[in-house]
Amino acid sequence: MAYSFGFSQSLEILFYIKLKTEMEEEKYLTIQQISEKTNIPIPSLKRLVGLLKKSDFLASKKGLNGGLALAKSADRIRLYDVFIAIEGTTPLFKQYDNFDVSAFKHKKEVTYMLIESKKIFENAEQSMLDELKKKTLADLFVE
Repeated sequence: MAYSFGFSQSLEILFYIKLKTEMEEEKYLTIQQISEKTNIPIPSLKRLVGLLKKSDFLASKKGLNGGLALAKSADRIRLYDVFIAIEGTTPLFKQYDNFDVSAFKHKKEVTYMLIESKKIFENAEQSMLDELKKKTLADLFVE
């Protein structure tokens, strides 16, 4: 199982908006502008923007000079929070353990394997999430 491109695309969207609005002093960017520069198809972009707005990463303004802007500074946007907004809390690993352990001659070994592999999966996922919690959008910019 793999996560979607949505997380990395969302980081690209946020990065591009920060880059254009803060470094080139544009106040808002349109969906069209973002799509053209990031090569993210408009339907996908709209879906991701909806999730990012719902999670308060993006603000929008309607009208002639409207568009999208970051709703908070890049140093307050944790990669973990973007990940959860896009991918949700579905576990990365799913362990199949729906079999009858009593049917095995070495029940103790099978039970141990199931317990230990589940711990490994949980620790690996927690390590990934902990790493994402340490980083913000600001960490993706050259100093």
